[in-house]
Amino acid sequence: MNVEIAQRLAELRRAKGYSQESLAHELGLSRQAVSKWERAESSPDTENLIALARLYGVSLDELLRVGDDIKDDVAFENAERAGARDEAEAERRADRETATQAAQAAAEASRAAAQAAEAATQASRHVARASAEGRGGERGRWRSFPYATCMVALWLVLTLFGGAPFSFLVFFTIPVYRWLAGIMDEAERRADERDEGEGRA
Repeated sequence: MNVEIAQRLAELRRAKGYSQESLAHELGLSRQAVSKWERAESSPDTENLIALARLYGVSLDELLRVGDDIKDDVAFENAERAGARDEAEAERRADRETATQAAQAAAEASRAAAQAAEAATQASRHVARASAEGRGGERGRWRSFPYATCMVALWLVLTLFGGAPFSFLVFFTIPVYRWLAGIMDEAERRADERDEGEGRA
């Protein structure tokens, strides 16, 4: 609704001695609705326009009379509103496209992260397999020696001959032996490789 009609509604209301609240009560509306009409923020519907014309004793033409210059203003206001609506719609569309692109980028990043995690898992498996093969591939004479079996036999002998309170200590030597056996086997392997290299030379 244009400003001139809003002002005319306010002038007619005051001329007839109504407050915004009393007019709203007469029409069965809220005071805020009447206030919005008079601020040109909204327009009364057809039923309310007819009720206002009857209440003020004027015709609908008089109530809504608009001069030529006002018609131009109304046309300009309508065009301006349409432009604002188009701009808002374009902004909403751009926001939706941006959100879609962001969601697609997030999905791509998630897929890339999953692929990287899978690659890391595969690499970890390969390293573990290679490490296991390196440890268990060739066992030297030190690691091949059945030290743990000998310690079990020693424990039985000590237990039978009264050394039971301390006989379990022999089991603590097993990891120490394995560690030393690994060192000894590695030293022998290097010595063998060095001898082979010198033999070729």
